[in-house]
Amino acid sequence: MVNKISAGKKLFAPGAQKPIYLLNFVTNSCNAACDHCFYWEQLNTNKNQELTVEEHSKVAKSLGSMFQITFTGGSPELRKDLPEIVYEYYKHCRPSNMTFCMLGYNTERIIEHVSKMLENCIGQQITIGISLDGLGDEHDEYRKLKGLFERVVNTVNELHKLQKRYPKLRIAIGMVVHGLNINKVEKSALWVRNNLPIDILKPILVRGNPLNPETRNDECISLYDKIVDRDRQWLMDKNLKTLNFIDKVIRAKENVQRELIKKISSTNKSDITCSGGRETAVMYPSGDIGGCEMRNNILGNMRKHEFDFDTVWFSEKANLFRKTVGQANECEGCYHHCFISPAIFRTPAMWPRIASSIMALND
Repeated sequence: MVNKISAGKKLFAPGAQKPIYLLNFVTNSCNAACDHCFYWEQLNTNKNQELTVEEHSKVAKSLGSMFQITFTGGSPELRKDLPEIVYEYYKHCRPSNMTFCMLGYNTERIIEHVSKMLENCIGQQITIGISLDGLGDEHDEYRKLKGLFERVVNTVNELHKLQKRYPKLRIAIGMVVHGLNINKVEKSALWVRNNLPIDILKPILVRGNPLNPETRNDECISLYDKIVDRDRQWLMDKNLKTLNFIDKVIRAKENVQRELIKKISSTNKSDITCSGGRETAVMYPSGDIGGCEMRNNILGNMRKHEFDFDTVWFSEKANLFRKTVGQANECEGCYHHCFISPAIFRTPAMWPRIASSIMALND
């Protein structure tokens, strides 16, 4: 509770504060070669530069209290020491939720890791997000990894079995809406809802600079709208008795966030100020710190600053970055999900919408 109060103070205090949301790229390693990947230039490079468990521990100590940490990559389960890394953030940051963005390819490794994390991190809510953009061979082709679809389905089902032992485990499917799957993604989303034992479906509009430019398509926006509108009945299902307070807050935020993304993607205008460089920080495998993963600005490196996060986050570079949030070319029309989330809670105009969504879940 002390950590939650401390994180809350950072979220609502005026001016520059230490972040309460960390996008933690623990590795660049990845089995796939997705056409729609915005991070494709960095994949499977500089593995020898990855932070060690001991170095992650120093980062976690320096960060302090957090609300959300998202472990991503690459695919984070490819780090054999992932549970040890996660434990350091659990011990020093005590976030309300930890999310893991995974391919779902190595079922055995994922189940082993998740079991160990839940066993070590007592009381910690953990969300495992698995990517799925199509059905059968379609998904394999989008991700350039044969047999991936079958492995994803197997991983989700095995996680569901694990969920019976660990009630703090949540299972999510992240479905990227892009130009290559535009004719089939709506059907895929419905299939996921009807056939996989998940807690939440997360439609994601393609973003950044994908490997294949054909993945960008204006039709994606209207298709995303359709999927979001249809999924609302599942997202806001008030009959789900297993929802705890954190679940309800996350779902309410998700409902508000989806509406914001729909508006931003169609008008290029936002009702909130991006959380990049304030509530949200990005850390890359080598310890480089960024204010946004869509921009190339590196604010500093944790190793070079003796793992003192304050020195990086309140540096002249970081202050200059914060002044450009919402004004840089890359910021125009940006609807990056991770940078909208914290800003929703920080923006008073959003509070009635969140409260209304929570009330709908309580009715």
